[in-house]
Amino acid sequence: MNPAALLSDSTVAFIQREVAIDVASCSSNLRPSACRGFACRVSADRQRLTIFVRRNEAAQLLQDVLEQDTIAVVFCLPATEKAIQIKGRQVNLSAATAQDLDDVNQYRDSFVDGIVQLGYNRDFGMAYMATEEGQLVAVSFTPEVVFEQTPGPRAGQPMEDAPA
Repeated sequence: MNPAALLSDSTVAFIQREVAIDVASCSSNLRPSACRGFACRVSADRQRLTIFVRRNEAAQLLQDVLEQDTIAVVFCLPATEKAIQIKGRQVNLSAATAQDLDDVNQYRDSFVDGIVQLGYNRDFGMAYMATEEGQLVAVSFTPEVVFEQTPGPRAGQPMEDAPA
């Protein structure tokens, strides 16, 4: 399926809001690797997604995505547990730019505002989401399939309806 057809307007809006982002892959012997993601950028043509990860906590994941060319990313809205998973291939890595860091900081601020409304301490949120210049890696990939991941009877099913 054409990647752009997978990413409806509402899906794009959802994955770019104050969602928790978990990035995963696996080694050749299927040993999983995972880390936290920071912000999601959707290319203008919706053919590519870019997630930012902290190099120091993503070493195994970065090795796995390059060796296996497979990635899965879960986006979960903490306020509702609404979640979707996007799997993809054609993974490329690059150093994050100054503009990327600005985008990640904007995402961080939105995410922290969201969890503060749930009762979390702002200082905790800022520490949890802290990044430093030179630390971020941009992980870009072509989406291949989108799954519903909200807990319930449709979890794990291919998306039919757009996220609310």
